[in-house]
Amino acid sequence: METTTLAYLIPQLRRQLSDYTEPYAYTDVVLSGFLLDSIKALGNRWNNRYRVATVDSVPDLVVRNDNEYLFDFSEPPVIQYQDERAVVLQASILIKSGTKWSESGSAVSWRDEEISYSNLESARQRSSTLQDDIDELDKLFPIKLAKAKYGRLKGWEKDWE
Repeated sequence: METTTLAYLIPQLRRQLSDYTEPYAYTDVVLSGFLLDSIKALGNRWNNRYRVATVDSVPDLVVRNDNEYLFDFSEPPVIQYQDERAVVLQASILIKSGTKWSESGSAVSWRDEEISYSNLESARQRSSTLQDDIDELDKLFPIKLAKAKYGRLKGWEKDWE
């Protein structure tokens, strides 16, 4: 069973967050934690395709759920290339949602006779980038109504197709 950390996705997540210059707004440890949280958050959409596990006393490794899901490519990599974007987007959504909540009280606008100040537009821009991430993630996971299943009826001699 192959395992991986998600540290190799940190540069992609930094680009998604526009966290380019040092000192970075987020440490690598914090971003790794959000990437792991994104695997857990995407579990429902992926039918638990990946899981976070402790393997050989090493916590927070990602493994494939080979028992429940068929993968397009064999390991490695543990996370398939086409799934990396969803992991990064979900981590970005988690970070931006938390930031939006914590900064919501600081969005103000005031004016007196000489000076006016407003940071409402920057709050709207941050909210817009959050919605852009949500929209892109939703496009990666189109809504499916149901999966068709069929089975054979015992006693029938002809195989109906």
